[in-house]
Amino acid sequence: MAAALDRYELHHQDETHVETNPYLCRVWHRRGTQPTLPAAGTNRRVTVFGSVEVLGRGRVEMVQARQDSAGFIRYLEALDARRQATGREIYLVLDNGSAHTSKLSTAALAEREEWLHVVWLARYSPELNQKAPEWKRLKRDVRSHLPTDPRTFVDEIVAGLQGLGGERVEVIDVVPQWFIDGHRRAPTGRPAGRPKGAKDSYTRARKPKNLPAPT
Repeated sequence: MAAALDRYELHHQDETHVETNPYLCRVWHRRGTQPTLPAAGTNRRVTVFGSVEVLGRGRVEMVQARQDSAGFIRYLEALDARRQATGREIYLVLDNGSAHTSKLSTAALAEREEWLHVVWLARYSPELNQKAPEWKRLKRDVRSHLPTDPRTFVDEIVAGLQGLGGERVEVIDVVPQWFIDGHRRAPTGRPAGRPKGAKDSYTRARKPKNLPAPT
């Protein structure tokens, strides 16, 4: 790899959840006094799919609303753009998370096998992934306080990812507007509450009528 820097890159990939509740790493307090921290009324979180190039040539980070196969495929599309810009083949180190091993993700990796070479880690081996320690740094530096609103929350995460450094840094924000507007999931367009005329999906047991009097 080091002998062919113009041809190859080696990326370690991982994902993490970042929450609106402050990340607690260290806190000062008087001995014998329980420390308290402010908390969001309703905790929210986004997922970051990201990778770091082990020789310091940059990173690809994508901030999203969920951790699923669709999110991993969006990350691979960002890796497509990096490969087209640099012209280098990429070795990608992955763990065995469900977002990486689903049918959709496996098919997406196979479509890129000409230039994307996957190195699978053993199960439960975060110590072998150079991306994993960066999540602690990110949360320590940008998530030690309550955000004022969802837009600020996401912007601070993007700025923190950019601050992790590298020769070519690509940080992509694809958090949907419904998250910024304060919704927990994409609105369906239906009015809130039970639909008019809705029926239960099961038959209620009814008490028999006109039973004979007990003797």
